[in-house]
Amino acid sequence: MTRRETVDLRLLEWQNTCKHPIINLTPEKVNKLYQLKLKSTNKNTRSNKVLSISLSNLQKKMEKLFIKDKNHLPKPPFLEHKVSKLYTYKDGGYFIDGKGSIRLPDIENAIHRFLWKKYGKGLVYCYGCDPSGKKRHTEWFNVPVLELPSVLGIIDSFCHEGESPYAGFT
Repeated sequence: MTRRETVDLRLLEWQNTCKHPIINLTPEKVNKLYQLKLKSTNKNTRSNKVLSISLSNLQKKMEKLFIKDKNHLPKPPFLEHKVSKLYTYKDGGYFIDGKGSIRLPDIENAIHRFLWKKYGKGLVYCYGCDPSGKKRHTEWFNVPVLELPSVLGIIDSFCHEGESPYAGFT
């Protein structure tokens, strides 16, 4: 949440205070991260297949020794997922029209509570804000990369509705 003219100004303010880079996870960056993670995950899956192929002769011999179900459970496929259309995202951030029944700080708090409950708090001890390291930032979340596109959609839903689309989080 910011009352600055632009999201970039607010991010620069954080950077100057915290003394380390802040990266805005735009839909474009999230899509790129998602694709890189997907490629990395698929590469690891292919490596496992190579190992299983090299062990196939041993497996065939072992199957003769044991009675077992030959139906193997398939590995879950990774689906290509892009950030869906976002209604409230523009110029690097999410915006509300102010016509909803809930104020901006309440929407932000609802988003935080929802994401903390789902992903946990990513507590960051900031030595830029406090050289002793006692200052903790609590605005962060432990979101797996492959779930980032859906998180952008969740945030958009909170902002688009002007109230929480998820009962119990407002």
